[in-house]
Amino acid sequence: MAQRYLWIWLLCLQTCLEAEGSDTDVFMVIGILGESVTFPLNIKKSQQVVNIVWNSETSVAFVTPGDSGTAPKVTVTHQNYNDRINVSCKNYNLEISNLRMEDSGIYKADINTKILEGMITTTRRYNLQVFRRLGKPKIMQSLMTSMNSTCNVTLTCSVEKEEENVTYSWSPLGEAGNVIRIFRTPDNQELTYTCTAWNPVSNSSDSISAQQLCADTAAGLHSRRTGLLSGLVVLLLFILIVPSVLLFLLCKRGQGSFLKPFSKNSDAISKKTIYTYVMVTRDAPPAEGRIYDEIPQSKALPAKEEPVNKVYSTLQTDKMGKTSSQDGKPPGISTYENVI
Repeated sequence: MAQRYLWIWLLCLQTCLEAEGSDTDVFMVIGILGESVTFPLNIKKSQQVVNIVWNSETSVAFVTPGDSGTAPKVTVTHQNYNDRINVSCKNYNLEISNLRMEDSGIYKADINTKILEGMITTTRRYNLQVFRRLGKPKIMQSLMTSMNSTCNVTLTCSVEKEEENVTYSWSPLGEAGNVIRIFRTPDNQELTYTCTAWNPVSNSSDSISAQQLCADTAAGLHSRRTGLLSGLVVLLLFILIVPSVLLFLLCKRGQGSFLKPFSKNSDAISKKTIYTYVMVTRDAPPAEGRIYDEIPQSKALPAKEEPVNKVYSTLQTDKMGKTSSQDGKPPGISTYENVI
């Protein structure tokens, strides 16, 4: 009898240890962005489920068994999971469809089942990680050195949206990492280098040949040199043409403003008038004459006007009609001469 109770006690102890282990263990669940994932509960057919409560950072769903032969009743308790949760009618496994990146995290299921003494709760914990399928990686190259028939090239492999848990490998080199350096010689110019990107849900590859590699880098170097030379030529033409145009405009503007006063001065200087005024005394015959002589000045005169020299010669006669002369001038005549 005592042996029987001992076996019962050992069975209860094992059950308690299993229950404790189920509460502490965390199951890793991998999901793919936009697809579905299932959380296995591993409920035995002999267990009578009362209800199942699902929680994450927030409440997720509340599940109760349906009538015999019908699907369980699922109440979604958070709007983020509306129209995305399904529960299997056979084993109560929870399925989340149309996965999002923010669905990643810890999920907990409290399974309440009937036993003879009442009800027991078993807890399952899951760590959901959502990944997207990788697109085709891209190999970028940069020329380090190129000489004769050899070239030293650095290759960088990357995917469009870089994420965690993405690893890279190269074949046939067998190197890990997304960056490698290749020294191409005539002996290995027939090789093809392949980069493969991996994550927990997918992998994708891209390749490049050694011949294409060095040809592309050489062409890139030539195009860069050509572009640099073209830029220098354009800059040189700009330096030569722009100052010449500016100088021409300045000279043209300066010439116009300088010639205007010069032309006016030359016109004024080129033509001078000398007036000779002759007066006759009262005793002379009643006549008065004015003679205007215009003497054009030679164009050869300098632009700077010389000071005018004035010479005045005056001849006077008395009232009695006596004649006198000065400097050989006729009596009764006053002469004013401007000599330039």
